[in-house]
Amino acid sequence: MIEYIEGTLTEKGPAHAIIDVNGLGYRVFIPMSTSDKLPDAGKKLRLLTHHYTREDREQLYGFRTSGERSLFELFLGVSGIGPRIAIAALSTLSPEELVQHITLRQPAMLQRISGVGRKTAERLVLELFDRISELDLEESDKLGFASARTDALAALETLGLSRAKAEQLIRKVMRSNPDINTTQDLVQEALRN
Repeated sequence: MIEYIEGTLTEKGPAHAIIDVNGLGYRVFIPMSTSDKLPDAGKKLRLLTHHYTREDREQLYGFRTSGERSLFELFLGVSGIGPRIAIAALSTLSPEELVQHITLRQPAMLQRISGVGRKTAERLVLELFDRISELDLEESDKLGFASARTDALAALETLGLSRAKAEQLIRKVMRSNPDINTTQDLVQEALRN
């Protein structure tokens, strides 16, 4: 298995990056969460990878954090889920949102992922619910934050906000204050907005 790829970024798109490693260009498929954080072309880059092989194709998928890669690989373990849907999941929802929707058994939220309908979303929740705790998410700082986020959402709902409004406020706080990682701080910042 190819653990990572390191080289010079020669081209980037929303769904791929081409990395030059000693004169050999590798096309690496990436989720939007990784694409958004890529350096400019010509800069050095290192991505964690998953080497996907089937009898009819071979593809390399790249990730900025081990948390993203772990979620991708967990999704691939679900029957009927291939790399296209696994990448779409990480491009549509943040890793913490994916963990939250699975642990709170919210298949309707997973239907926002391209190619995921009601039955597939229910299968994802059913098959991943018990396995989500096995993930190695140490490099994704905010994934330990999933329970604080869940508690903050519940607190905001208790204060009378709708679920949709509470989620909107929490997302806004997370974007503008990435250092916040406690329930109390999340609720306070959300209420200030």
